[in-house]
This record gives sequence, C-alpha cells and structure tokens, in this order.
Amino acid sequence: MKSWWVVPLVLGALSCSSTPRPVAVTGTPVELQSLTGEWSGEYHADGGGRQGTVVFKLAAGADSATGDVLMFPRAQPSAEASPRQPMPQSLAIRFVRADNDKVSGVLTPYIDPDCQCRADTVFEGKLDGDTIEGTYTVARAGSDPVTGTWKVKRKKT
Repeated sequence: MKSWWVVPLVLGALSCSSTPRPVAVTGTPVELQSLTGEWSGEYHADGGGRQGTVVFKLAAGADSATGDVLMFPRAQPSAEASPRQPMPQSLAIRFVRADNDKVSGVLTPYIDPDCQCRADTVFEGKLDGDTIEGTYTVARAGSDPVTGTWKVKRKKT
C-alpha cells in the first residue's frame, strides 16, 4: 500500500499550525554559529511506534531560533480497514543548548496520545559538520518512558 495519504495530512497539519514559536538557544558565539542554518530530519521511537519530522532554524548572530517537531502517532488497529489515520501533532521545541559540539534541549510538555497523559521530552545530540544525531527520552506520567533516536541535516544554501 502506498503512503500517498500522508502528504495531504502533513500539509494540512502544517497549514493549521501557527508560525513556529521562538526557541531560546544558549552557547558561546562560536557554538551558536555552528548551529546557524535550516535543519530538518526525522525521529523514530525505539521498537517502532511513533515517528515524525524535526525542523529547526537559527539565524546568524541570533540567540533564539524557530523550531517544531511533528509527531505521527501510531495508527490504531481496528476490525475494519479504514483510510483514516491519526492526525500528526505539532510539538514545540522550548530550549536548546550548544556546548562543545553537543546539543541538548527540551520540548514543551504535551499530552501523549498513547497514554493520554502529560509527556516531558528531553533530547541530546552530537554535531558533526552539517549533521546532528542523538537520542531522546519522553517521561510520561503513570506510564513507561519512551526512548528513541533523531537526526537532522543542515540545508545547503
């Protein structure tokens, strides 16, 4: 089965979302310069399940950026085959810190669609040229944490 239906869902979700919110970014001027640019990529939960996209942009000389994570929840199995899939959820990046080619941060807390509970996400990664790769952990009230990996690449200008 082809996943052509994902494109309209993503475009619809993005058109309904507001402009990405400014994200506080801390680090030395050299560290901030190493993050300058437009970044995009994906994240995947360990063991399958949720996945999504990551978009982050930092202008030269700035101490704030814009960024969002678009989370695609798991499709729930049903007795009937249905073309309806859960809508992606836009999550805001709240804070990013750069330190010696390491990047860390947090997302604004949100309601996890799997447990309908509060979720707090922290992430960390390693900057290597035009790529940042790392891990994340989602602490969920009353549920087991979710872990996974993420990777973004800087858009060539």
